[in-house]
Amino acid sequence: MDLIVRPEPADVRTVWPGEARDFTPWLAENPDWLSDVLDLGPLTTVAIEAQVPGVNRYLDILMTTATGVNIAVENQYRRVDHDHLTRGLAYAVALDCRALVVVAEDHASEFVAIADYLNKAFEALGVDEGGIAVYLVSLGINKVGASYVPTFNVISSPNRWLVEVQAAQAPGGRSPGSKDAFVSQCASAFQPSATAILNDWEARDRGFLRFNPGSASVSLDYPYDPSSPTKTSIFVLYKDGQMTVNRGYFLESVIPEDRVDEMDSRIAEAFPGYKRLPFYPVAYSPDPAGVAAFASWLIAEGSNAGQR
Repeated sequence: MDLIVRPEPADVRTVWPGEARDFTPWLAENPDWLSDVLDLGPLTTVAIEAQVPGVNRYLDILMTTATGVNIAVENQYRRVDHDHLTRGLAYAVALDCRALVVVAEDHASEFVAIADYLNKAFEALGVDEGGIAVYLVSLGINKVGASYVPTFNVISSPNRWLVEVQAAQAPGGRSPGSKDAFVSQCASAFQPSATAILNDWEARDRGFLRFNPGSASVSLDYPYDPSSPTKTSIFVLYKDGQMTVNRGYFLESVIPEDRVDEMDSRIAEAFPGYKRLPFYPVAYSPDPAGVAAFASWLIAEGSNAGQR
């Protein structure tokens, strides 16, 4: 019985005086503390203060799962407020994340109710339809002797079992873990084009294909800076023959303001009949040649931008 001790609650500021300066870098370096409680498998930090495309805003931490799914993490000391929750959701959408994790010392009942509501929608939609899971995680610190022990408790999360059952019951519901599996789930008329698009990407130097678990989409990623471990998504291809062109990712960071019109004209040329959306134009049944031509131009511009 002498081996049992009662931890003493402590102030998180004793360990991390500042949320942005101290806690966020620590969590980014130790993502396993979140991995242990979120039931998402091992997490890897992609970036701290990840810039949100098209706006001068930054996500606290961008993480990814072992299967390449983006996870948005927002931190806040004390009780979470409206700004952090709504802003976190906006950042998760902009950065193509499938989960938002909000870490705070306290979560008000109204926000727990909102998260529960959003998670019910996620359970109904699943990842295939672009649903975003919301995890509210409480942060605390306990002191045992001279040591401090962080505590992370999940206050709200989706029912992962329901999501997995829904995915398994959906037509062709297996997760596309490979190019062949993804193509097999595409509409039959689009399969030849999908194959050509993916083959072209595989042949590119430093090209990257990311197949999302539980969904029938594939992100086509490309790192503009060869020295950077991060990848910038250029397209997202879907089994129904739609493709989003991640225009918002290119603004400012790759294409300067005085050349935006040129970029838009190249998008129009490469994707006739596309739906004009400010950040993610949508192309229907994209022609492989047009996809390849636009990608080659953008990658060349990105390489030039990295040298400037």
